[in-house]
Amino acid sequence: MNSCSTNGSTLTISGTKQQPGTPPPAGKPRSKSDTAPAPADPRSELQRCIDDWEFARCFELMPNRPNVPSAPPSLPTVTIADLAQFAPPPVATTAEPGDVAIAGMPANFVSAASTQTVSGTLFGMPITVRFTPVAYDYTYGDGTATTRDAPGRTWAELGQAQFTTTPTSHVYRERGTYRADVDVRYAAEVDLGTGWLPVAGELRTDGPGRDIRVFEARTALVAHTCAENPGAPGC
Repeated sequence: MNSCSTNGSTLTISGTKQQPGTPPPAGKPRSKSDTAPAPADPRSELQRCIDDWEFARCFELMPNRPNVPSAPPSLPTVTIADLAQFAPPPVATTAEPGDVAIAGMPANFVSAASTQTVSGTLFGMPITVRFTPVAYDYTYGDGTATTRDAPGRTWAELGQAQFTTTPTSHVYRERGTYRADVDVRYAAEVDLGTGWLPVAGELRTDGPGRDIRVFEARTALVAHTCAENPGAPGC
């Protein structure tokens, strides 16, 4: 509060200064100027943000959200028919010795099928297919057929003499020429980038035919063996 006085020649001004934050003198009512400042107008704050758009205070921080793994893409269903385009090549059979047999004696059949892996594209996706032989369907040309679970091994690999029985041998009863073949059945697995998955069913490949000549064997009493006399009749 200010006051002034004069004695005719001197003017005296006196007063008190109110420090911010200190209460007014006792007995005096609080003036409107002593009240707290009014809150900022949000509209003016918005306008300042618009004018100074790059200020960080104009943006609200979003709370951190936990990382939710995205669902893996669904894989197409692969059938055994879909894999026909990747089928291993047909396998031809051979009969020991030299596609020749003796009627009434075992001929040893051998096939060279093995596990194979093929890569390609299916449904627009890269795919790897693994074929494993599981069965061998033999047709011998004499009206008989059988299924084996092994490709067969030669007499030499088995350590056996010629014309002895093996797990894959067959006996022709009469002489003649017979058209034999083997069809191989494969189990399949596919890898679409997530590991090996089995495919239901079996894939079959039809092998080419092979002529097997069957002869009759006759015995005769001779003076010398063919090794001793190669020019003897029947040698």
